Amino acid sequence: MIVNHLLEGWEVISHYTHGLLAGKIAMQVKPSFRPAYWEDVLTAIIEHDDYLLDFDKKNYLTDIGTPMDFTQDKRSDSDALAHAELVIENAAQKSQMVALLIGAHLEFLYGDKIAAHKGFKSFFNMVLTERKKQLKLYGWSKDNLEEAYGLMRFCDRASLILCQRQLPARDRKLEINKGLEHHRYFIHGEPGKVSIEPWPFQESRFELHYETRLLQKASFRSNKQLAKAVEKAPIKLESVVFEGVDKQG
Repeated sequence: MIVNHLLEGWEVISHYTHGLLAGKIAMQVKPSFRPAYWEDVLTAIIEHDDYLLDFDKKNYLTDIGTPMDFTQDKRSDSDALAHAELVIENAAQKSQMVALLIGAHLEFLYGDKIAAHKGFKSFFNMVLTERKKQLKLYGWSKDNLEEAYGLMRFCDRASLILCQRQLPARDRKLEINKGLEHHRYFIHGEPGKVSIEPWPFQESRFELHYETRLLQKASFRSNKQLAKAVEKAPIKLESVVFEGVDKQG
């Protein structure tokens, strides 16, 4: 989960919400950026970070009892592998296109573990074997996959910047990544109103929403207590207006 320390308390955003926001961003891109089998690609973008919140299986408290942001997570390689296996298994239940993109994302997340962990080496051997079949099934090349996954990474990163409240002050620009056609994209603005340059969206202005929860308790005695607090926390609907600067795009 994503945790922001605010003056009012702990703001919590689930990775499910983050993924949904990434999908909403993807829905706004120009049609020229949308690959074939768009519905499957969009599903992969929305669900790319699912299964990352389970209070029954994992501790979400820091050593001092505060809610743990995902960037503080020190999960073992075995836990990471179990997560990767669960995600790819569920993706394959939907379509091989969804599994293709999720496999690419897992490689981006955990590819550095292949050399040091036999389980991951075996897992990614399977992913690469299945990838050949998936590309053949959909008539895609490796370039097609790279373009579609680039879109996923762009939407993922833009969503994370918003959910993590990473916008720089004084309208300074922050690079998103080079996900779309290998061009550098930058985001800037203030909470509630942002712009991305160059402008990759179909409309010159649009508004998106996502949910947050606020925990006003400073610390928690147990993971179970945190889980109950998150469940009962008041829900706030955040809105973000995207407005193009270079509207000729």
